[in-house]
Amino acid sequence: MLKSPFLKKALPHVIAIAAFLVVAVVYCRPALEGKVVNQSDVQQWKAMARQSFEYKEKYGRFPLWIESAFAGMPAYTIAIDAGPAISYGYLGMIMYLGLPQPICFFFLACVCFYILMAVLRVDPWVAMLASLAYAYSSYDPIIIATGHVTKMWAIAWAPGVIAAFLILLKRNYWWGTALLAFFFAEQISTQHLQIVYYTGICMALLTLFFVIDAVKKGQIKATAISLGLAVIAGAIAFGTSVGGTLPDEEYAKETMRGGRTELSSVNNQESKNGLSYDYAFMWSYGLWETTTLVVPDSYGGGDLNSPEIGDNSKFADRAANEFSIPQDNGIQMANEGAYWGPQPSTSGPVYLGAVVCFLCLFALVMLKGWSKWWLLATIITGIFMSWGNHFSSLNYFLFDHLPYYNKFRSPSTSLFLPQLAAPILVALGLKELLMSSLPTAALWKKFRTTAIAAGGLVVVLVGFYFSASYKPDGLNDRESRMKEELMQRKIQMLARNGQPAEANQQQAMASANVAFRGLQEDRQAMYGSDLLRSILLIVLAAALLGFFIRKKFKPVILLGGLLVLSSFDLLAVDSRYLKADSYVDPADLDQGMAPTQADQQIMADPDKNFRVYDASDRSLSSSARAANFYNSLGGYSPAKLGLYEDLRLHQLMKGNIQVFNMLNTKYIIEQDPRTGQLQTERNPGAFGPCWLVNGIRYVKNGDEEMQALDSVNVRDTVIIQQKYASRLPFQPVADSSASIHLVDNVLEKVDYKFSAKTNQFAVFSEIYYDKGWDAYLDGKKTDYLRVDYLLRGMPVPAGDHTIEFRFEPHSYKLGTMLTTWFSLLIYALLIAAGVVEWRKQKARAPVAKA
Repeated sequence: MLKSPFLKKALPHVIAIAAFLVVAVVYCRPALEGKVVNQSDVQQWKAMARQSFEYKEKYGRFPLWIESAFAGMPAYTIAIDAGPAISYGYLGMIMYLGLPQPICFFFLACVCFYILMAVLRVDPWVAMLASLAYAYSSYDPIIIATGHVTKMWAIAWAPGVIAAFLILLKRNYWWGTALLAFFFAEQISTQHLQIVYYTGICMALLTLFFVIDAVKKGQIKATAISLGLAVIAGAIAFGTSVGGTLPDEEYAKETMRGGRTELSSVNNQESKNGLSYDYAFMWSYGLWETTTLVVPDSYGGGDLNSPEIGDNSKFADRAANEFSIPQDNGIQMANEGAYWGPQPSTSGPVYLGAVVCFLCLFALVMLKGWSKWWLLATIITGIFMSWGNHFSSLNYFLFDHLPYYNKFRSPSTSLFLPQLAAPILVALGLKELLMSSLPTAALWKKFRTTAIAAGGLVVVLVGFYFSASYKPDGLNDRESRMKEELMQRKIQMLARNGQPAEANQQQAMASANVAFRGLQEDRQAMYGSDLLRSILLIVLAAALLGFFIRKKFKPVILLGGLLVLSSFDLLAVDSRYLKADSYVDPADLDQGMAPTQADQQIMADPDKNFRVYDASDRSLSSSARAANFYNSLGGYSPAKLGLYEDLRLHQLMKGNIQVFNMLNTKYIIEQDPRTGQLQTERNPGAFGPCWLVNGIRYVKNGDEEMQALDSVNVRDTVIIQQKYASRLPFQPVADSSASIHLVDNVLEKVDYKFSAKTNQFAVFSEIYYDKGWDAYLDGKKTDYLRVDYLLRGMPVPAGDHTIEFRFEPHSYKLGTMLTTWFSLLIYALLIAAGVVEWRKQKARAPVAKA
């Protein structure tokens, strides 16, 4: 038996932490075998960061600029050096025990949520249930499987932020301030500001309801002190990350997310200084799609879904009959087209758990006080925001007026808020039940109310099962594309059989409709299967609650039963998306980015200062494969420079070869129509890294500048907006002997040699970005201009000169210095809080008698 009071008190917490570790290790056991998750987004990031890592290997640090993606962009948005040596991040590593990914994600999320539960004084068994429910909500394994690593880190740290804020509101000022600064700093350091933003919304709603309650109780002064200290802690937290956030914020203003453009009308639905409505709200959760919170496959699962449609597929049977498609291929097609929601695609549904949702209903009936309304408001807010353009009256208003909100896309991400609030609500509801002094009759009445509400929810879900169309809508065009492919297949089959051409189209359409009615039946079957599963889980959870209220067994049976039931519920669904098949050997993962024969041909060129157009990604925005090997016009980033995005949409995608030439596109990769293999074609018209022009064409604005690129020979004439004319001290004068050439390009520093007998104007095939790039003529800082919409240009006087461009963003230098000082401040706060607590404990200790 444990005799020490401390050990008795600590034992339940030790058991909980051990349980979190065991669950994470068992669920992610391939990670202990040295395997890694096959994450598509991580692969894209590695390709984008390849040039940065090569630079670091040579120079000992990451560069601040790269040339390998989108013709050039700031590198600190992709890979950046770790913080100062005294970084508070080492404390964070202790919290997740330095475990490998993805084990560390689930373990840290559980630990942080358990800390929140401890602050709320929740029973350890209830805390374990809620912590596991938070960490293993389906959204987490899904984003891990796709490679949204920074998002998962931010989600894992979020409960710690809420816990520390509550400590402050409980008037424990030292610990509250120190821990809020620490946890918030950890979350901000992930650089996933959208999750940070949603965490802030949760805290804002918490503050609202807490202040209302404090005013009623006459506790305004204490609350004001707590909120003031919270602001200070938040400022310190932001200060620890300014090394990254300052340059990122500066960069954001120049991106498509910041609304940067020189064009008067890029999109008819443009938000002021932010993303367009169409782009930002593309991944909006459907109104009825919200049923996935209770029934995971109500909308067909997602792209990462395990093949749940099997041999009993109606679509596969009809595809075999109508189109002679083999059964296995038909089943694969059925699974690929299973999702029928309004989003363009999805990796999987957001599922909170049927048990968790039922317990939320019970908590809403059981609880009173401000915390109930805070959590309910958080859940509702998250759901409403996730609907995006399906609830445009609210969400367009928020997008236009809520500060910084128009920098984010994918409204479905806001379902993080219900994921955070629902387990807290469950924990508080069970805590209230365990501590309740109400008579059995009163508790049974509350249980009946919950059962009626749950029954009403089930009736709605069953009604939707029978009334839903099971046809995709919104931006989901996968079914229409599949149908078109099948129709073409049918037309070819009929043509071979000698059918009249005029009848082929009609018959092909009829056959396709027959097959896709089978797919609708498959989708309904998926929904029905998970609906029965959810109903059974709700009934079992209700039975446990009912028997406990009737005093049929002790609390340990109730909590143990609910813990097992809820965890089984979530882990079973999680295993559809992050499973053993999701892991591969690291060598196999790298093999996916191995260079093709076309890549090797380009890499053999001794001159590395050119760019490549990989036509296998004609959008120039959906793949970073080419950036893994050489300087590419494309890449993979949701925050491209706004001017480059304009050029991509208005020139590159329509194939203006002159624009490709001015971007020094020396090679073009295309697919050989005969072999299907990628092949390299050399572009003899590429202008090279720099050139001198004979004349200047002035235009009024960006619209005229973009239009001029269609007709002006930019090899001979540079296009400049009229507003820059005063910055040109002279016009270029023809000189047949004039020359300029690139000497060296080491990413952050580019050197040129120039020689001419007359004044000239030089154009550099480098992306214009004045938030860090400085120009020097013979070692003296000089002026340069934006020309040809997004390149750099410079008037150069007669003579022999050296020209140098250096990337030296002041924001990065300032931010790095501030990060060091604010990191020290967090350590100081934590030490001070510890000293204050030690003194309190010492003062409380009984004085020994002499």
